[in-house]
Amino acid sequence: MILAVFYKSADGKIMQVEVSGHSGADEAGKDLICAAASAILYTALGALEDICSLSDFYRITEDADGESIPFSEIWIPECFHSKEDENAAQIILRTMQIGYRQLEETVKSDFDSCFIKVKELQYNQEV
Repeated sequence: MILAVFYKSADGKIMQVEVSGHSGADEAGKDLICAAASAILYTALGALEDICSLSDFYRITEDADGESIPFSEIWIPECFHSKEDENAAQIILRTMQIGYRQLEETVKSDFDSCFIKVKELQYNQEV
């Protein structure tokens, strides 16, 4: 199962995101749920780099085969170059969260199974 965890500060800002696991819906290379989850992740990473000028803010650990993502983590800095960059980062992360929730709901209704789970926790709280 894919687990996407969004850690929010007391004021509701997303400060950290962790995505881990495999859906197990199909074999590697043919799993559309994993492909969708990866597309959401990589789109958000690209947007945070290009729009917000972030660097060194994520870590991805691949499987030994190098073809899949069992664990990824995004850290959001507490200090941005501008308020606009900070606001843009929160919009991107919230959009990422919406994408994962929509995927979760679609998978539940189409497959009647839980291949992906989305959680929201307080920042600095263990899963």
